[in-house]
Amino acid sequence: MSSENGAGAPQKSLIVMKPDARSWRSAKRAIKRFSKKVLGWLLMALGFVLMAAGFLLIIVPGHYFLVVVGLILVLRNAFWARRQFIHLKRRHPNWIMPLRKLLRRNPQVASVFWQQVLKFERIFLRGRGMLVGMRRKFRHKPRTA
Repeated sequence: MSSENGAGAPQKSLIVMKPDARSWRSAKRAIKRFSKKVLGWLLMALGFVLMAAGFLLIIVPGHYFLVVVGLILVLRNAFWARRQFIHLKRRHPNWIMPLRKLLRRNPQVASVFWQQVLKFERIFLRGRGMLVGMRRKFRHKPRTA
């Protein structure tokens, strides 16, 4: 059972060798990657729950932040949501601008709130909204002949 070189054939050892450091590192990397994905899915689910709660409580003042926090969690953990948000930002910049201002590192909450109040006033009180007729009725005195 010798080879052409004169050396004997390799024999299998009965001693179990320790796994090397590379396999441990790759296993640790795989576990870390898996846990990161699971955490991302959990945070994304929490974001959707917060957004749903915010939309359900939209009639109560002050719950706008739930929608924003949920949106932050979803946008940080879902590539498709980020892509959709960018698409909406380009298509409807005036709708998305308040959200973009609130998603910054140092959000200008008072400024965004005041701009939304002014926008609401312009739509419903000055334009052709429902409340215009009531406002005009009290503003003008009736003409007498």
